[in-house]
Amino acid sequence: MLNRILFLMLFSSFLGVNAQQANPFMSDGGMVIFTKEKEPDHYTGSPYYEDDFKLGVIHDDKGRSMQVLMRYNAVEDVVVIRPKPDSEEEYVLPKLKSITYELGNYTYFIDNLNTNNGNIEAYFAKFYEGANSTFIGLPKVEVTPPQKARTGYEKDKPADIDVEMVYYLSLNGGQLQEVRLKEKDLKDLFKSDKMEEYFDKHKIKTEEDVVNMLKYFEDSI
Repeated sequence: MLNRILFLMLFSSFLGVNAQQANPFMSDGGMVIFTKEKEPDHYTGSPYYEDDFKLGVIHDDKGRSMQVLMRYNAVEDVVVIRPKPDSEEEYVLPKLKSITYELGNYTYFIDNLNTNNGNIEAYFAKFYEGANSTFIGLPKVEVTPPQKARTGYEKDKPADIDVEMVYYLSLNGGQLQEVRLKEKDLKDLFKSDKMEEYFDKHKIKTEEDVVNMLKYFEDSI
């Protein structure tokens, strides 16, 4: 209990709120996780995008930051925090636009964004943002329902959870467009000869490839 109290005090200070204000997010087990969907009781796979907790940095809009282990739960649409590496206690912070989570080559932020698939309100992963381009991802969860055995020789199959990143790209302030990490799909978004030459010389297969391509695009304008 003492560790939980200290954790609450620490993050209350980080968020600039007092303990009474933070109490609505607390329970005996820590901070309440507000779920978007309910995980099946029994399942294979994982609701997390990251394979394990990774060291990242929490930022707020006042310039404060804190290192902590974290990973994203796509089923519940929350970033889960583990304050101590040797503990299994897990917490979440309130869903606020003022709080972001830097993790490796991307940063989680919550927003309601307009895409070619409609308005989406969720946590997004930002890979790159320039003056004229934005590259983000949306960890998308697919839940395969459990299946009952059809014969006496088969076994019941539990639900399966799979999380994959769906990517979006915006150019020159335009609407976010879902894209695949392939140069033949991305090149149609660009109209300049310089970018056509770039795609002739470079393959696009990874997030880093897209970031490098957008940096070239920004420099060529």
